[in-house]
Amino acid sequence: MRTPLRRPLLALLSLGLALPALAQDAHYWTNQYGTRATLLGGAVIGSVLDLSGTYYNPGGMSLVEKPQTLMAANIIQYPHLSLVGSRAEAVPLNAHNPSPAPTLVAGTFRVRGLGPRHWFGYSYLARQAVKLGASVSGTGVWDIIPGAFGPEDFATQFRLDEKLAENWLGLTWSYRLAKPLGFGVSQYLAVRSHWTQVQERVEVLTGAGGTAAALGARQYRYSHFRLLWKVGRALDLKEVTLGLTVTTPSVAISGRGMTGVDTSVVGLDVDGDGTADNDLAANYQDRLPAVYRSPFSLAMGVTFKIQKVRIYASGEWFERVRPYTVVDAEEFAAQSSGEMLSTDLTQELEAVLNTGFGLEWFYSSRFKGYASFSTDYSAKRPGTATNISVTDWDNYHFMTGAEFFVKRTALTVGLGYSFGSRRVGNRPTVLEHGGVLGAWDPFEDLKFRFATYKLILGIAI
Repeated sequence: MRTPLRRPLLALLSLGLALPALAQDAHYWTNQYGTRATLLGGAVIGSVLDLSGTYYNPGGMSLVEKPQTLMAANIIQYPHLSLVGSRAEAVPLNAHNPSPAPTLVAGTFRVRGLGPRHWFGYSYLARQAVKLGASVSGTGVWDIIPGAFGPEDFATQFRLDEKLAENWLGLTWSYRLAKPLGFGVSQYLAVRSHWTQVQERVEVLTGAGGTAAALGARQYRYSHFRLLWKVGRALDLKEVTLGLTVTTPSVAISGRGMTGVDTSVVGLDVDGDGTADNDLAANYQDRLPAVYRSPFSLAMGVTFKIQKVRIYASGEWFERVRPYTVVDAEEFAAQSSGEMLSTDLTQELEAVLNTGFGLEWFYSSRFKGYASFSTDYSAKRPGTATNISVTDWDNYHFMTGAEFFVKRTALTVGLGYSFGSRRVGNRPTVLEHGGVLGAWDPFEDLKFRFATYKLILGIAI
């Protein structure tokens, strides 16, 4: 199983774990909530705005005299993912479907017997929402089979289908300690569901006129329920507003998952004896325990009030998540060789610091303009064998827009653009085999280019 010829095939099949979650699997600041907070790039941790504060800083909610109810906030996004740089004469087939961006639904309620210093609210937000498909097919000529005369004609195909959803359902309590000082806690039930299917194929026309092929398929899914808390404090002064929040690591409730792999080699000499060999390693396991962990984070924000201008700045640090197993599968014996293999799903994230800056200016009492910039760095740890978080590119978000007031109703419009790109780089194998250094890999120059366009239309009363 570790012969030189097997390595290039494993290098190809390893692509199945190099791409599973694309745009958000290792990012924390991809999504923002509420029209104003979205236009300000999420740099509102040190601000007292509207009901989006149940997520950004629950400590400020008790300081809002008349919080706006987010009756309607439509954010349409157009994600665009491209696969470029394949050695083959490749033809990409990528799905780019406009869809609603993750949003927030929030409101307030009262508890009898408690005074006006207490504030209670509820919220529902889509923390992650990814639905992407990508495929690339091509043909070419390359010296694939060592010892054969001249290069061989080959054809390749890669296909990815992936869906990731994580929703948070929360209750918020906020208490006004003093006129400018508030404290609050939001408790969230997080529901996560992740499904991925990857298929790869390489077909080779051998020098003797025969054909050979390497095929690979990787599938997994898991769902998980957990609890977490966001604790915040806010200080609202005349010329400046400050905020501090802490998000706890999550506490697992339950989870289930499945994992499977199917790899085969047909018509290739894998042991160097001059005879074509056929190999198969396939296994699927369901109803397995699943675990998902999220990090501790610390965030700070400040807002400066300078006449008709508001300057927003926020930063959030996310702690490292050490290696752990998301879905723990039993080892299985490869059908052709008997070698014991594993299809475990694993996770590891490094610490990251994201920052955002926003500008709000008042043209008049009924018209305001917005502009913002924020970073969204990947938490994927370079060089690790993690296989559910693989997006190692850094995203950058730009937003601009305006808010109009018609009587007591606020109408918001805005435009946004986000981008990021990175070469695939190091990636794990589908199965736990030896290294593949120096092996032929038709996708080694593959590069992802990711961009998202957003259109914001909001109503608040």
